[in-house]
Amino acid sequence: MPLDNVPASQASDGRWKIGHVPIGSNALSAAILKGATTNNLTYSFTATGFNYSLAQAEVPDPRLTLVTSLSRPGKTTESLEVQYIDSTDAKSAAVLLPAGTTGQFVVRRGIDNATDWAAGQIVDVITFQAGVQRPDAPTENGLDTITQGMYITAVTQRKVALVA
Repeated sequence: MPLDNVPASQASDGRWKIGHVPIGSNALSAAILKGATTNNLTYSFTATGFNYSLAQAEVPDPRLTLVTSLSRPGKTTESLEVQYIDSTDAKSAAVLLPAGTTGQFVVRRGIDNATDWAAGQIVDVITFQAGVQRPDAPTENGLDTITQGMYITAVTQRKVALVA
């Protein structure tokens, strides 16, 4: 028995939902997310195909004769590269994300994918412009996939609650 508290974990399988919302729509509105202009793209992406990363630069803070090197947090750099199934389905990422497309990804974690969007759910909103679609090399016994860079065009809203 551990002496310290062991926080509960949660599986990610089946517990992510990624919606694509057009620019100009309120991506924090559950009504918008349930509407006709939002496309749920979760299952367009491959298992490792939503690669969002966040890095922070270090600002050196040297002091005269101080034996310790100090530093401060600097600017953050976000990146997103996606990989999805190549498809002709009108609601697939392959069709909805041609180069130059702008939009917002609404990312919800920890709630069953089949659960509809609702007020109070916690999400991230990533505003992007799509780069070129790069078809991946074929693989034996594999699927055709596309890899694409997404350029972050606004400050990401992290861990914010949906409204009605």
